Amino acid sequence: MVGFGLRLKTHFTWLPKVVELVFRVHRWRNVNHHEAHALMGYFSSPFRSALVLSYDGGGNDGVFNVFLARGQDLWRIARKPLNLGTGYHRLASYLPQVTGASEVGLVACAALEKEGDWIDLKYSFGDTLALGFAGKLMGFSGLSAPSKEVSPWIRRFYERLEHRQNEVPRAMLEKICEGETGAREVAASIQEEFAHIVREVLVDYLAELERKRVSVEGIVLTGGCALNVVVNQQVRDTLTEATSERPNPLKPQDVYVPPAPNDSGLTVGGVWAVSPPAGPRQKLQYLGFPLFDKEVLQSAAEERKAQRLSALGGVDFLAQLLTGKESSGRRPRRPIVAIVRGRQEFGPRALGHRSLLAVPDSPDLRDRMNRLKFRQWYRPVAPMIAEEGLEEVFGHKYVSPSMEFAPFVREEVRERFPALAHFDGTARHQSVSKADEPWVHALLLAVGNRTGLPALINTSFNSRGKPIVNTVAESLKMLDELADLDYLLIEDWLFRAPAGKPAISSEIPRAAVEWFSPR
Repeated sequence: MVGFGLRLKTHFTWLPKVVELVFRVHRWRNVNHHEAHALMGYFSSPFRSALVLSYDGGGNDGVFNVFLARGQDLWRIARKPLNLGTGYHRLASYLPQVTGASEVGLVACAALEKEGDWIDLKYSFGDTLALGFAGKLMGFSGLSAPSKEVSPWIRRFYERLEHRQNEVPRAMLEKICEGETGAREVAASIQEEFAHIVREVLVDYLAELERKRVSVEGIVLTGGCALNVVVNQQVRDTLTEATSERPNPLKPQDVYVPPAPNDSGLTVGGVWAVSPPAGPRQKLQYLGFPLFDKEVLQSAAEERKAQRLSALGGVDFLAQLLTGKESSGRRPRRPIVAIVRGRQEFGPRALGHRSLLAVPDSPDLRDRMNRLKFRQWYRPVAPMIAEEGLEEVFGHKYVSPSMEFAPFVREEVRERFPALAHFDGTARHQSVSKADEPWVHALLLAVGNRTGLPALINTSFNSRGKPIVNTVAESLKMLDELADLDYLLIEDWLFRAPAGKPAISSEIPRAAVEWFSPR
C-alpha cells in the first residue's frame, strides 16, 4: 500500500481486506507516498541519474521531498514543510473567476473590515473539491502580468502556510476586490511566486550537488504539483541545457515529467518499490484500460450505419473531414471529432486515444471546444504537434509526449493558427513522433498537408464532472447530446452525429482579452 497521509481517513483502513477477498496476498508492503512518486518518475525517465523533486498537497512522508537517484537506487536527501500544492489551490479558492462562485468575492471583500495585514478567513472549500481549481488558476493566470504589490505577500503566504493556514494577506483581498483586472493580477502573482520558489529550491540543491562533485543527467519533477506545465517549462529553460546552443556539462541535460505525476501514478511507483524495472525504460502513455464494452461496438455500428474509416481512406479522409475541405473545394463548418481508439491514456492527459480534436486555425473552434466541455472561456486547449512541426511552432524542438511543458509559440504561428496558444502565448502541447503513436502521427502529417502545419487542438473526451470516457455507450450518448460534437471515431468505425440535435447557439462566449505576453 502507498501511504496517503492525512487524506486516508480511518474508515479506509478496511481496503486491504477488500483486496484480499479478490486476490491472494502473501504480505503487504507499505511504500511512502513521495517515494512512490519519485520511483515512478525516475524509472520511467530516460536518465541514469537525476535530481528528483516530488511535491504535492501531502502524503504520509510530507509535502515537498527531494531525492537523488542513480542506477537502480534512490535516496531521499531533503524534506521541507513547503506545502505549495495546498497553498496554490487555497489561494485559487478566493478568486470567483476560478471557482465559479460569485459569493467567494463577496466574502473576501467583507473580510476587509477586519484589521491587520493578515486576515483570518475561513477556508470555504474541501481540499478534494479545491484540487480542481489548480488547472483553472493556471489558465486564468495567463491573462495578466503579476501585481508587484501583491507578489511579496503571496510569497509569504506560501512560507507561512504550514502554521497559519487560515490567514490570507490583506493586500491580496484588496486587489481581488478591485474587480476583474485585480483578480487577474492576483492569479498571475500566485503562479509567479509558486514558480520562483520551485526554481530557487532546485538551484540550491543543484549547487549543493556541484559542491560535492555529484553530477546528474537530468531533473525529474513529479507529484501533483508537477502538472503545473508553466513551472516545468521555466525549470527546463533556465536550469538545463535543453535549449542551449552549446553543450554545458555543468547543467543537467533536460527535465522529465512522467505521464501520471499525480496520485494516479502511485501504484506504478509502489510496484517498482518492490521490484524495480529492468532493461529499457517502458513508455507509459497508453497503458490504461481498453474499452469496457468493446463487444457491443460491431452491433452499434451496424445499427447506426457507421462507416469504416479504413474503407473511406483512413487518416487522409479524417484529415479532409477535420479541415472542412470537400472534394468540391467548398469550406463548410469545421467539425469537432471525438476519438476513442486503443487503450486509455495512463494519467490525467488525453493524448489522442480519448480526445476531442479540431483544427487550430480559428479561435471559434477553441471556444466551441470549451463550450462543449462546459469550461470557462479562458481555459486553454492543448495542441498535438507532429515532431516535424515543433521547430516551426516554437523555434526549438521541444519534445513533450505527455503534455508536460508550455513553451512560447512563435508570433507568426499564433497569427496563422490562433487557437493553438493560450492568451499568454504559450502552448501546453503534446509532441508526437511515429515511435510515440504511429496513427496519430500519420493523422497530423495528413492534416499538415492541408493546412500547412501538422497540428490539431485537443482536449479530453469527457463530459462535465465525469471521468474520461471508456465505453461505447457513453461515447454515443455524448455524440447524441452534445451540440458541438459532429463525429465520433471508435476504433475504425466513424459515426456521424444524428440529425435533429439541439441547436447550436450563435452566442459563443468570447475572451475579454486578446494576446497577453509577459515577454
